[in-house]
Amino acid sequence: MKHSTLITAHLTLLLSAVPAFAQVSEIRVGISNFDTEIIDLGITVFNGRENSVAINGEIIFEEPEFLKWALTPQPYINATINLEGDTSFGGAGLLWRQSFGDKLYGDFSFGLVVHDGTNIIDPNNELDFFERINLRNENISFGSRVLFREQITLGYRITNDWAAEIFGEHLSNGQVFGNINEGVDIVGAKVSKRF
Repeated sequence: MKHSTLITAHLTLLLSAVPAFAQVSEIRVGISNFDTEIIDLGITVFNGRENSVAINGEIIFEEPEFLKWALTPQPYINATINLEGDTSFGGAGLLWRQSFGDKLYGDFSFGLVVHDGTNIIDPNNELDFFERINLRNENISFGSRVLFREQITLGYRITNDWAAEIFGEHLSNGQVFGNINEGVDIVGAKVSKRF
């Protein structure tokens, strides 16, 4: 894979940062359509520059006591591996969940990720002007290696332990980490196993 060593190194760092006392609450795995364009009429079209399929995984931990003041979020770590060699990423953040009855729930997640996609403004990038234009026409230029990640999930509990979920997420630097801020939208489905 394109930059699997970079992603593996970042995930190893994230996993080593997880406290030994953290209890795993849930594991989610899924498949997604990467770089989904949404047109003004609200119709989803799968024709972005890096339109591709990715697999993703997430480990969600129990709510720590020290975060009770923040409406009891759950820490998580996540990774998305692009199956077609486009952008992959991994990161960590916080997840808030709201149940709607016994079966239905919604999540909002916010965190940071590190990606291996195109960074045209990278000072180590020795491309000439025309190569940069061509690269920008074919790839998303995120403008920074670190991005914000927001995700909204709608889940349905099949049993006490298993759930099916659909989700939408957005990655961008919010012009906090750089001036270029193209970002990417991702939609997909997951299966969740609770412990």
